[in-house]
Amino acid sequence: MSKTHRRLPVIIGCLSVISMFIGGCAGKAPPSVDVKTAGDSIVEARHSIALARDAGAAECIPQEIEQAESFLEQAQELLRKGKNQESAVLAFHADVEARIAIALTQSAQVMQRAEEIQETKLRIMWEAKSDEAAAAIARQSIAEWKAREAQQESEKAKAQAAEQIRKAETDLIIAKAELEVNLAAKAKASEYAEEPYTEATLSLQGARTALAAGDFQKAAAAAEESARHAANALIQAKVKAEAEAAESLRKRDEAISAIAKAEVSLEQIKEIPITQYAKDMYEKAENMLKEAGSALKAKEYDKAESLAEQARLSASSVLAIAEAKDKETREKEAMEDIKANALDAMARADRKVAEANAAGAAELVTDTYNQAQEALNQAKQALLEESFDKAISLAQQSVSYATTALVMAEAKTRQAKEIKEIENRIVEEAGKIPEASVRSTDRGVVIIMGGDLFSRRNNIRKEVQDNLKALAELLKRYPDYKVIIEGHTDSSGSEESNLKISNERALNFLRYLVDNEGIPLERLCSVGYGESRPIASNINEEGRRQNRRVDIIILTTPVSP
Repeated sequence: MSKTHRRLPVIIGCLSVISMFIGGCAGKAPPSVDVKTAGDSIVEARHSIALARDAGAAECIPQEIEQAESFLEQAQELLRKGKNQESAVLAFHADVEARIAIALTQSAQVMQRAEEIQETKLRIMWEAKSDEAAAAIARQSIAEWKAREAQQESEKAKAQAAEQIRKAETDLIIAKAELEVNLAAKAKASEYAEEPYTEATLSLQGARTALAAGDFQKAAAAAEESARHAANALIQAKVKAEAEAAESLRKRDEAISAIAKAEVSLEQIKEIPITQYAKDMYEKAENMLKEAGSALKAKEYDKAESLAEQARLSASSVLAIAEAKDKETREKEAMEDIKANALDAMARADRKVAEANAAGAAELVTDTYNQAQEALNQAKQALLEESFDKAISLAQQSVSYATTALVMAEAKTRQAKEIKEIENRIVEEAGKIPEASVRSTDRGVVIIMGGDLFSRRNNIRKEVQDNLKALAELLKRYPDYKVIIEGHTDSSGSEESNLKISNERALNFLRYLVDNEGIPLERLCSVGYGESRPIASNINEEGRRQNRRVDIIILTTPVSP
C-alpha cells in the first residue's frame, strides 16, 4: 500500500484530535501580551515539539516538525527584539503544528498496525483458496473497496482540516481585534471616543457571533472592522486626553495664582486694627482660602479659583472697612509709627522681590517681576517724600506682584527642568541616527539630515530609508510633541524654483513618515525655505551638499498662549 494511500485514513482519524488541539491553543491566546506571556508560549511550543520528536514525528511527517521549529525560531527572534505580541502569535502556531504532528504520528502508527493485521488476514485467506482466479477476484474487490473508501475519507478529511484551519486563522484575527479594543479601553476611549469605541465593541461581538455560527469570512471581516474602529478610538482618546490635561494644567495655574493673590490680600490686613464686623468677614475670608487650598489638592481647580477670588474680595472689603473705620485713628498716630509701618512694608516687599529674583522671576516672568520692582521703587520714592500711606500701598502692591511672580517662576522652573531632561534624552538618542546632526534650540531639538536624500523627482532615495526608519522610531518614543519638517536647498537655480523644490521635498518627507513609518499626520507639518537659510557656504560642492538638507524640529518648548 502506498504512503499517500496510508496517510489518507490517518488524517481522518486525527481530525477530532487536531480540532481539540487547535481549539485549545486558540483559547489560550491572551487578551494582552507581555514578555512573560510570550516567553511562556515559547516554552510550551518547545515542549510540544520535543514530545512530537519523541513520538517519531520526524520520521513519519518531517514537514510538520520542520514548520513548527521554523515558527519557534521566528518567535524567539521576535521576543529578543521586544515584539511580544508577534512572538506569542508565532509561538502559538508552532505549538499547533507540533500538536498536529503528534496526533498524526500516533494515528499513523495505529493505522499502520491495523493495516498490517488486515493484510495478514487477507494473505491467510488468499492462501486458503485453491482457485487462483477466485483469489484474484477477491483481491480486486478489496482493492476497489479500499480505493472508494479512501477517496471518500480523503475528501471528508480535507474539508474538515480546511474548516479547522479557517477557524484557527479567524480566531487569531479576532484575538488581534480584542487586543486593539483593550488598548483603546485602557486609554479611556469609552469616555473620550465613545462612537468609534462602541462601533469597535459591536463589531467584535458580531465577529464572535459569526465565528460561533461557522461564518468565518463574516467573522474575519467584522474583526478587522473592529480593529480599525478601535485604532481610531485610541487616537481620538489620546488627543482628547492631551487636550484635557492641558486645560487642567491651565486651570491649576489660574487657581494657584488666585490663591497667591488672596494670600497677599489677607497678609495686607493682618496687622491692621479692624471692627468686629470686619473681623468676621476676615475670618470668613481665611476659611474660604483654606477651602480653596483643599480644593486645589483635590484637583477641583474651578472651585479653588472661585473660593480664592471670594477670599480676596472679602479681604479687600475688610481692608476698605478697616481703613474707613480707623482712618481718624490712623491720622492721629505719630508720624514715626506711620513711617515704621511704611519701612516694615518696604522690608517685606524687598524680601519678597529678592525671593522672586532668586527664583529667576526676572527672566521667567519678566512683566510681573518688573511690576513688583517698579512698585517697590515707587514705594521707596514715596517714603523719601514722606508719603507714607502711598509707600505702604505701593509696597503691598510690590509684595502682591512679587508673590505672584515667585509662584509662576517656580512653576516655570519645574517645567523647564522637565523639558530640559526630555531634550537631553532626545539629543542623546537622535545622535545615534546615521548621517544626522543634532542640536538643542529655543524651540526644541533640531535634527539635521543633509546630503542627497531625494531623487531627481524629489522622492526619498532607498539608500537613506533606514535612516528615516531610525528617525521614525525616535519620534514614536516621544509621541507627545509636534514636529516641523523644514526643507532647504542650495543656491543653484532661481529662488522661486528652489522654494518650490524645498516645499515639495519637505512634503514628501512628511508623507514618507506617515505612509511608511506610521507617524500620525496630526503631529506633523512641513514648510520649505528654499535657499534662504544656508548653514554652509554655497561656493563649493561640500557646502552646497550641507545646505541641501531637511531639518526635523521636535517642539519640546510649550507655545505661549
